[in-house]
Amino acid sequence: MMNKNKKNGLEIGSDIPEAKVFDVDGNPLSLREICKGGLTLLYFFPKANTPACTIQACHLRNRLTDLQKKNIKVYGISRDKPCTQKKFSQSYNLNFPLLSDLNGEACRAFSIPLFLGIPRRVSFLIQEGKLIWRDFHPNIWKTAEDVLEAITVSDYWPKD
Repeated sequence: MMNKNKKNGLEIGSDIPEAKVFDVDGNPLSLREICKGGLTLLYFFPKANTPACTIQACHLRNRLTDLQKKNIKVYGISRDKPCTQKKFSQSYNLNFPLLSDLNGEACRAFSIPLFLGIPRRVSFLIQEGKLIWRDFHPNIWKTAEDVLEAITVSDYWPKD
């Protein structure tokens, strides 16, 4: 796998920082709590209902069963309002939760790079509250495949 992740930010092996996000109904949630058990994919995306973000979300929707076979929970996060996330999720029948980072707390905690003030697309794989993989340039067409490959090469993932 090409090393495209030489960036500043949350390092592999780091504990997940505390950050408050909101579900599609506006209820506050703790990212640290969400990432406590098992494997969690947090994928940050720039904006709901844009072409690339829709492609990535639908790709993950279509491959969710493969990720779940490896006990990976998936959460999408953007700065969109909860009501926008809800519409996006319903419009594309997304089968995983979308979370709103209304005040940018999660983006700051995870050191998400900005482009013209908009958070970039970044993926994080977390195991039991520790970062085991990150991708600062995820491929919207194969995010799930990259995550599945990552768990086979991670030093943190127990080998068969």
